[in-house]
Amino acid sequence: MQHSSPSSCRFARVRPGLAPARGFTLVELLVVVAIIGGLIGLLLPAVQSARAAARRTQCSVNIREVALGIIIYADAHRGRFPSRTHTDDDDRYLHWIEQLAPFVENVDLIRLCPDDPLGSLRMNGLPGSGIEFVDPLHPDEEKRFSPQTSYVANGYLSFDDQAARSKGINDLDKLIARSKTVMLFEKASDPAVLADTELQKNELLASHFDHTHSPTWFRWYPHMPTRVLDDITAEIQIDRHSGGSHFAYADGHVALISEDAIANWISAGYDFAKPNQ
Repeated sequence: MQHSSPSSCRFARVRPGLAPARGFTLVELLVVVAIIGGLIGLLLPAVQSARAAARRTQCSVNIREVALGIIIYADAHRGRFPSRTHTDDDDRYLHWIEQLAPFVENVDLIRLCPDDPLGSLRMNGLPGSGIEFVDPLHPDEEKRFSPQTSYVANGYLSFDDQAARSKGINDLDKLIARSKTVMLFEKASDPAVLADTELQKNELLASHFDHTHSPTWFRWYPHMPTRVLDDITAEIQIDRHSGGSHFAYADGHVALISEDAIANWISAGYDFAKPNQ
């Protein structure tokens, strides 16, 4: 009778000293998933913070490039700033930033802040709406929408063809304290505008669409400081980047100013937009 060898048996014996192989239990798998989830939860805020910092830095770079473009433009025009709204010919919807195109590498790459929720609206308008100066496809070429920017000119710097219409200065060479004179702010943005076409139209046609009315901001001081703040925040965004926003100065440097600093300036009656202080 033929006998099978041990190696040919159906069930091989486990060699001494070796534990039998086994998979993860359900409890172990859940523990691993929980650990991974916890690590993702810890990393996500750091990733979001890094992305926010990158957007903030890009915004700072963009507003600085716009400010430098204005300075170069002024140097090429005997100190005169680009003209903005309220000019004699009332060409109010030709944004001043378009006049910088010959003096910067690519005006479309710097006109918007990455954190501006209305950036797409400012760039594209309302195609197909048929609204004058809001629709880039308007049949009348002279009434077509002109792309705007996330940055708004200080109203004290007139940017006008006629300085008599403002209390400001229309010549860069007349600034004796460039490093202390704000040239550009970040424009106010209300995300609620995106939910209403009428609000979007009003935003694009607003009288402060390219400049602030800063000479009137402190008219309510000291009796109504909250009204001063309301007028300021209606035109500039003071909390876009973790409680602060960028100010571009007439010497080309950019500073991130906190909303707390602005509140303190208002309390002290310091008209921070006024030139040559």
